[in-house]
Amino acid sequence: MRKGRNGIECMNNKVKGSDKKKMKKAIPMGIIGIILSAMLLASMASPVLANESSAYTPRAFVYGDANEDRTVDMRDVTYIKLVLFKEKPETRLADANYDGKISMLDIGQAKLIVLGKEKELTLLDMADKTVTIPQPPERVIAMSRSLIDTTMYIFGVEDKLVGGSYAPGKSKYSYIYNGTDYTADIKVRLVLVPEIKELPNVGGFGRGPYGIVNVETIASIDPDLLIVRDDCSCPEEDFNRPISTIRGMGIPVIVLKYLNCYDEPDIGTMYEEIELLGEIFDNQEKAAEINEYLDSHVQFILERTEDIKEEDKPKVLYFGAPSSAGKEGGVGFVFGVDQIESSLLEKIVNAKNAYTGVGVPIMSSEQLLNLDPDIIIITSYGGFHPPREMYEEERFKNIQDLRALKDKRVYTLAPTPCRSERLEFPINLMIEAKAVYPERFKDIDLDEWIGNYFQGLYHVDDETVEELKEAKMLYYLGITSP
Repeated sequence: MRKGRNGIECMNNKVKGSDKKKMKKAIPMGIIGIILSAMLLASMASPVLANESSAYTPRAFVYGDANEDRTVDMRDVTYIKLVLFKEKPETRLADANYDGKISMLDIGQAKLIVLGKEKELTLLDMADKTVTIPQPPERVIAMSRSLIDTTMYIFGVEDKLVGGSYAPGKSKYSYIYNGTDYTADIKVRLVLVPEIKELPNVGGFGRGPYGIVNVETIASIDPDLLIVRDDCSCPEEDFNRPISTIRGMGIPVIVLKYLNCYDEPDIGTMYEEIELLGEIFDNQEKAAEINEYLDSHVQFILERTEDIKEEDKPKVLYFGAPSSAGKEGGVGFVFGVDQIESSLLEKIVNAKNAYTGVGVPIMSSEQLLNLDPDIIIITSYGGFHPPREMYEEERFKNIQDLRALKDKRVYTLAPTPCRSERLEFPINLMIEAKAVYPERFKDIDLDEWIGNYFQGLYHVDDETVEELKEAKMLYYLGITSP
């Protein structure tokens, strides 16, 4: 089910392909021996959350996947033949060439897909819209906050990017840590694909720093495909209007859906986004490897926390701490049980959300004191703030009696601006899990673990790993040491 849009606005917002930074891909991405045991990987039936509370159900995307098993192969050719002989029920995706009827032409299209020789591919996107795209797409505009770009980098097709959504003037952040002045790009995609900075900016949806989507700019770029990640942060009509205009110009538009667009946010829908990107770029195997890699880290944390009894789970408060909160009559923002942050906390880390309401409301000192969480985790909603600010700054003086502050149990996640969970989300999961259950994760050295994660995901060298750590502001937040 689609979750209602609440209009929350996000407040914070070389050589082609960086060949020198890429390492030879001799080791499959799914193998993470440095981090997880081979036994863990072997036990995974599929890259889908294994816990019973998962709301995610995988689905098929490609017209031609007649038996809807999420793979187009000769079994689908056989299935279409059986449909023609009235021996199998007709399915939506059996119409491989999408001409409104099942015929021998669909058998031919399915065979072309199996052979990888199709000139066009018809897909069902995450907005349940049928879209026909060229194969392969050559001029792609990606409208997301990194997920599409970085996935394309892993696929090796980042050179097909011709435009995207970027926040002008927001790409760098300067800070001082341990007496050293740092400047970070705060965007992983700019480290991996620095030429993105030179691509045309087509704006975005809603009132955030990305601006309003510029249909004229999109038309001038002449793309053969636009991929947009709907984060459901603006009214539905404001999202659909420009999408309809773009489609009216003959430009195919594929819509992905962010996790918080659903009534029950679940990381599994992000796996679905990656799987759909794999279909678009004919990189199904790499998409499956990415999902396996991500989910193996999820399962690693889950296995260490799944036996925690309900009465032993601490109350954790997700907290956004912008300096502007005082002007709105509060201290900061808290995240409710309908947010993806809460879903990951309760389903994977196995802790309780201290705030049992919904949305991302601003809280006064009195309200925070009433919640009195065991642990506070500062998100990057409203800027990047290390724990020391809550202990030392004047604006937090009225909440110093909070249990979390007195016990020095305030932690900060690496920056992932709101509504933009991406391929690095397991890093924040591990930071969070280690903060909530330090004894269960005392063997995890975050600096080493994060470095291994970046290398396993993006296959980059040590120098680039350090650049990625800086981009995630891990030094500033005191999570790792330079």
